[in-house]
Order: sequence, then structure tokens, then C-alpha cells
Amino acid sequence: MDNPKPNRKTTTLTDGKILLRPLRKSDLKELHAAVSESIKEISPWLPFAHEGYAIKETREWLNKTGHDWKKGFSYNFVICDAVGGAVIGGCGLNGPIHLMHHANLGYWVRTSRIGQGVAPAATRLLAKWGFDVLKLNRIEVVVAVGNEKSLRAAAKSGAQREGILRNRLFMHEKAHDAVMHSLVPDDFKT
Repeated sequence: MDNPKPNRKTTTLTDGKILLRPLRKSDLKELHAAVSESIKEISPWLPFAHEGYAIKETREWLNKTGHDWKKGFSYNFVICDAVGGAVIGGCGLNGPIHLMHHANLGYWVRTSRIGQGVAPAATRLLAKWGFDVLKLNRIEVVVAVGNEKSLRAAAKSGAQREGILRNRLFMHEKAHDAVMHSLVPDDFKT
């Protein structure tokens, strides 16, 4: 199978409430502000979000995501409010995408927008895109045991809980158990 080459400039996904689009260099300040607002909430689960998180780190991430998209290593999106366009989080697909026809799906939502259904909606939009455009057979949502908000988001997205994987994640210099969830194309058939 040829690796699909989704167009980074024209790809947008929306449900009318949120909009996913590839990250742009122009997202620098707003993305940095969203992460900075959310350090306390997301730092236990996402080590990149730490006290003293600098705009330089956001710039490096934006540069990396553009390169990774071109190479087909990962597809990272900013989650925006579909009406006002404000940055409300991020999500992406990564992993052995073209080698094994499956990917890992991750997400985070800024603190001021938690509890509004953003992560489950973004998960559904991104998974459907992964199946339709990247021709994936399986998408995994791996959530650290104890990350209750993310576990609820995975369940609300319709991802099926498959079990606990011992020492599946490595964060903050320590191995952590994780709950494996999955989505497959049949989950989107009506």
C-alpha cells in the first residue's frame, strides 16, 4: 500500500463545534498560552508540559510537527473552537502508522475548556479521518491508569476498553500502567 499524503494546507475537520487543523507557525503564541494555562492539569500525564514551559519549546514543537507530517511519522492538529477559532487543545496520530496500519491517538484540552466534550469529539473526528484518509485498521488510545479525565474522554468517544497494560507508558522517569482503548473502522458504520 502506498503511503497516503494528506495535504497539510487543506486538511480541516469539524463537527460544527470544534475544528481540527494541522498546526501552523502562526499558532505559536496562542498554543503556548493554552499549554501554559494547563500546566497543573496536564503535566502529570504529558511531560512536555512543565513549570517554566517556554515559548521556545512551542516553536520547536511546531517545527517538528511540520517535518513529521511531511514524512508521514505523525499527524498533529490543533483543536480550535469552530465559531471563534480560539485554540482549545491539541490531538494527533502517531506510531507505526504506515508500517502496521494502526496508530496511537492522543489529545489534551486546555483547562478552561475541560468538561465540554472537546476530547471525545476531537477523538471521533481524528479517528474517522485516520480510517478514511490514512486507511488505518486500528487506532489505539492509551491512557495512564489514574488519568480519570482522559479515561472518561476515551470512553465517551466510543473507544472500546481492552485492558490494562503493565508498564506501557514511561513518564517522568518512571514506568506506568495504562489502559488500552481501541477504535476500528466498524465503530463508525451506522
